[in-house]
Amino acid sequence: MINPYLIIAYYIMWYLLVFTAICFFLSGVDDLFFDVYYWGLEIWRTYKFRNKKKLTYSALAALPEKRIAVMVPCWHEAGVIEFMLQHSVYTLDYTLYDLFVGVYPNDPATIEAVSNTAKTLPHVQCVIGPDPGPTNKARNLNAIYTYIMEYEKKNNIQYAIFVMHDSEDIIHPLSFKLYNYLIPKKDMVQVPIFPLEVSLWYFTHWTYAAEFCETHSKDAIVREMIGGLVPSAGVGTGFSRSALDILKKDHGGVPFGTSTLTEDYSTALQIRLHGLKPVFVSQYIYKTVWRKKWYFFGNTVPRQMKEYIATRALFPMKYSLSVRQKARWVLGISFQEWINSGWQGNFTTLYTLAHDRKSLFTHLVSGLFFILIPFWGLYIAATVYNPDYPTLQDRFDQSPWVWYAIMIASMLMTGRVIQRMIAVLRVYGFWPALLSGPLILYANVINLHALLRAYSLFFFTPKAKGGGGSSTARWDKTDHEFPARHLFPSQKKKLGAILIEENLLTEEKLIKALNEQALTGEQLGTILVRSHYITQKQLIAAFSKQYNLPLVDKSTALTLPYSKIPHISRYTYHYLTSNECFPIAIDNTEMTLAITDPSNELRLTKALELIQPYQAKFVLLNPLT
Repeated sequence: MINPYLIIAYYIMWYLLVFTAICFFLSGVDDLFFDVYYWGLEIWRTYKFRNKKKLTYSALAALPEKRIAVMVPCWHEAGVIEFMLQHSVYTLDYTLYDLFVGVYPNDPATIEAVSNTAKTLPHVQCVIGPDPGPTNKARNLNAIYTYIMEYEKKNNIQYAIFVMHDSEDIIHPLSFKLYNYLIPKKDMVQVPIFPLEVSLWYFTHWTYAAEFCETHSKDAIVREMIGGLVPSAGVGTGFSRSALDILKKDHGGVPFGTSTLTEDYSTALQIRLHGLKPVFVSQYIYKTVWRKKWYFFGNTVPRQMKEYIATRALFPMKYSLSVRQKARWVLGISFQEWINSGWQGNFTTLYTLAHDRKSLFTHLVSGLFFILIPFWGLYIAATVYNPDYPTLQDRFDQSPWVWYAIMIASMLMTGRVIQRMIAVLRVYGFWPALLSGPLILYANVINLHALLRAYSLFFFTPKAKGGGGSSTARWDKTDHEFPARHLFPSQKKKLGAILIEENLLTEEKLIKALNEQALTGEQLGTILVRSHYITQKQLIAAFSKQYNLPLVDKSTALTLPYSKIPHISRYTYHYLTSNECFPIAIDNTEMTLAITDPSNELRLTKALELIQPYQAKFVLLNPLT
């Protein structure tokens, strides 16, 4: 006997299948355009600029520094902001800049953290906004901007470049030199944003890595080349002063619109509509990094790898936090910006707007995939021996174009997976690239949940609709963790700065060495010693000061025998001694380790894990004595 409900479900699922195939086909063709254009552009660039001189460190360093104002909005960031500021000040390869940190009067913990940091770091300014928090990020940025204008008048200075960063960002040391090189020739400069490398078991974090790799190593480049909208990522974005002067005419004297949760995207759109010049810069240098010799095992060895001049940060590790953050992005980019700006601009701007806003539908369609596949599998299994029921093949015979649409959409989806894996491979390497393929399914689940949350916020929370004034949505921020709490104090100075302070090195020699480092990827100390700019003894002394580590003589720092160290295994002892982490003293629960290379954090992190329950005290071994 035929079940009528199953027949009804059959026809409903058929039409949903047709709808899904059409949507996947259209979205796939849209993505295919970006792929074809990018790889065609890469081939053309390789041929056209094969003999063009590449941008070097010396070219960046040769330009006089323009004054840069860095805007860092904060709400409940007491746990991370101090580390971020210290790390930035002591690693940035730039002098003429100030960090303006925007805090709220009802956030005393963050005020205290920023104020204490400002007392020791003259580059830091604590900006207490007029309104209690949280407002939204744009209002915070506008309060910082207003303070900067008053600060300029008070100190008779003027900033030429304005940069946006968040409290969890690891700012690349050369990024400010890159802004200085390109602005004011360009009005907005966006550098890539790449999540930090973490354990591959943090699947949620790696979905961000895969998405940002594809967006910031391919899609953004295509957007710029076709003259479309180049989105700001909200961090790692530099603006010319003239650009913000133009934008503030649209917002009553402040540059950032407050009627959206994604003021970065809105600002980039306004820059495009005003006919200004944005650019997305994918610039890299070579750097020596420490890696396992055989990926997961073996000693750590130095490898030369490309390093993008990019902003790094930890992204949400948990599913729920990712849903919150991505819902905010969808709400701001697709809903609020549609209401605020509508459809403006030339054809390419409209096309990139449509490309961004299609997520309002494509995430839902991706959700249908998780319903259709199980249904048709169960339906075929249940009716395979009952000829009275219609089959899926019957519908394909009547409408063969649907079958072709499904096949083409499937090929486009396969291409989408391959493109993402290639993007991840270029930034992170083989294993993350391999993981990124199956992670697309998990990312689709997160995106669907985020879209449903964005729909709920938009239709059932009046403030989420935007529109300015009291209706502006509040800052639904994500809790942050600053990743640079390294093994040694994060406020370590740059090696070159220490050597110059000690009158052991001139700026001219340092620039020559840094330029060579950018080309070869070698460690700076190795280059300085090989070039006879400093001696090995001077380098070790500089390391001691840089990492705040006491020096011990090799002749007196005797390695303890295994029998004198309880609670550790022979494997741990072998690892320590073979990797130049020599245990030289035990004091209750503290083990003193004499090391030769404080920059090898991969090796030292492993040592910290292995010696538990002991706590580590590191000292620097002087091999010349």
